[in-house]
Amino acid sequence: MTAVRTGCDLAAVDDVLAGISAHGERYLARVFTVRERTDAHDDPERLAARFAGKEAVIKLLRPTDGQAVPLHDVAIVLDGHGAPVVELTGAALTLAEAQGITVVDVSLSHERGLALATAVALADR
Repeated sequence: MTAVRTGCDLAAVDDVLAGISAHGERYLARVFTVRERTDAHDDPERLAARFAGKEAVIKLLRPTDGQAVPLHDVAIVLDGHGAPVVELTGAALTLAEAQGITVVDVSLSHERGLALATAVALADR
């Protein structure tokens, strides 16, 4: 049986700025891939949107308490047309494969200090 999975998240740009202010490069490297940072030009609004995207994807993957999904295992990058796409690796990819999820779509938006993301996928299990 195929089921639609959704996840959404809202992130404050100020929270990303606070992480950068408090931990600098260590925060950026722990949360975002090099490609995400490059695509976002290290712009806090765009990074907040990617953070929300990561959280939205993790929500649709529905990990149990014993299944940690590091933020680095979900990357929100831009395709050749500038649209956001999801790349899964590590624990996120393993969890998606176990659920029959092959593609995750994501939509991002940011305005007035807030970033919103919605993720959608089809799961076969």
